[in-house]
Amino acid sequence: MNKHNQACSIALALAATSIFSAQPALADDFIKGGEDTFSLNLGGIVNQFDSSVRLDGTASRGTDINLEGNGLSENLTSFMVSGTWRISERNRIDALYFGVERDGSRTSSRDITIEDQVIPAGSTVSAETQVDFFLIDYRYSFYKSAAWEFAGELGFYGGNFDFSVTGPGLAGGTVSASTTVPLPLIGVSADWYIQPRWKVSSMLLGMQADIGNVDGSITVFTISTDYMFTRNLGMGMSYLYTQTDVDVSESGFNGNINFGNNAVLLYAAMKF
Repeated sequence: MNKHNQACSIALALAATSIFSAQPALADDFIKGGEDTFSLNLGGIVNQFDSSVRLDGTASRGTDINLEGNGLSENLTSFMVSGTWRISERNRIDALYFGVERDGSRTSSRDITIEDQVIPAGSTVSAETQVDFFLIDYRYSFYKSAAWEFAGELGFYGGNFDFSVTGPGLAGGTVSASTTVPLPLIGVSADWYIQPRWKVSSMLLGMQADIGNVDGSITVFTISTDYMFTRNLGMGMSYLYTQTDVDVSESGFNGNINFGNNAVLLYAAMKF
């Protein structure tokens, strides 16, 4: 079991424990919607991937390699952590992190070109990837009431991608590449405070940008619900969609990354 799955199991256990350890509380004991100063979510995330990578050489364009089609798991669980700091009544900062590691192998039905080198059809091709996803944003609430809160967002996406491909025809037998993808984000969010212990939230962020050696686009969409069992402890569930398509031209990575992910998050929710 890798470190992400171990952390995921611990976090899911924490989330489940919150149900059974919760004690009844009066409505007046709960923090009202939009009045919490800090919130922290710890839990697990079930990912469904649709991703590809291309590694170009100096003389030729590489082959677009569908990672799930080359033996990497399409579905995988991992650990996630997120939090919000409400600096003032209308100003918030959010952060989200999760990471995944995958590996697999498959017999290729076609030639695969990687950095001007060719793995011939019929060869066994192995691939390993590690992806770390980090999102941070600032929100300003242009409308806020006891039941609703609407905000504009400015954010930053930082993805770290490590790839390794092994097969005959490659110098040394393996080609490795890694890069960090920094992209800005802009978007909107909405929070519906159904009652002090229950809320539903959603956000949509995206951007097309050319920054240094990175040229690409990203879309992030979430919808979630939190339910508090006590004043400070509850549970939440969220759906997360991300789509990243970037061209990178640098010494450690020259090519394209297309990373799509549909994910369901289950977490223990803590509010203060």
